[in-house]
Amino acid sequence: MKWRTAGKRPGMIRLWEPELTDRRVFYGLFSVHCHCLICEISAEMDTSEEDYESASKHLFEAYEKYPEHSIFFALGVYLDTTFVYPILDERKIEEIESMLNIMDAKSKGILYYSMADLHSYERPAQYESYLFKVIAEYPEFPRYYLDLGRYYFSNENIEKGKLYIKEGLLRVNECLNDASLQDFEISLYTFIDEEIGGLYMFDESYKEYEEMSL
Repeated sequence: MKWRTAGKRPGMIRLWEPELTDRRVFYGLFSVHCHCLICEISAEMDTSEEDYESASKHLFEAYEKYPEHSIFFALGVYLDTTFVYPILDERKIEEIESMLNIMDAKSKGILYYSMADLHSYERPAQYESYLFKVIAEYPEFPRYYLDLGRYYFSNENIEKGKLYIKEGLLRVNECLNDASLQDFEISLYTFIDEEIGGLYMFDESYKEYEEMSL
């Protein structure tokens, strides 16, 4: 088994990739009672475009059928805006914002994070304000603080950057290495916690942030 790295930010996404004889990866989504299989999100591993476009499509379908699971919609938006169509679009922003009042805190944080990412290149001044909204809604995820810390570093506000990176590192649950990968279970929710939240982080990434915080 091996890890594949893709995405716009360094070390951002790591998906468990089957051996070459098995080109598909499946994420099972379950109902509130965890007894009923809602759907399987299937992603072709040949290209990231096919991979995430397929996954986001099935997540939106799952949300339409089970609207009580707002995390399906939020994750679909994240995949769509980060990997499938990462271009700032006012109509897309309006559609996302129209859903905020019916999302739970975790889902709302992911939606704000997706909007922050959309603004990061074309309207960087708004990137900071969206990350503040993310942290206010869901302060548990390290990634939100780490990204804000990197933003301040890039704007030469080093001391402020160090503070947010330290806050982020305090929230990391576990550091992963080659040995621990064999026991790391990938699911829809661990994907969210690792890829978006940063609760699980690779040793080298953690050390990089530690050095930045000194």
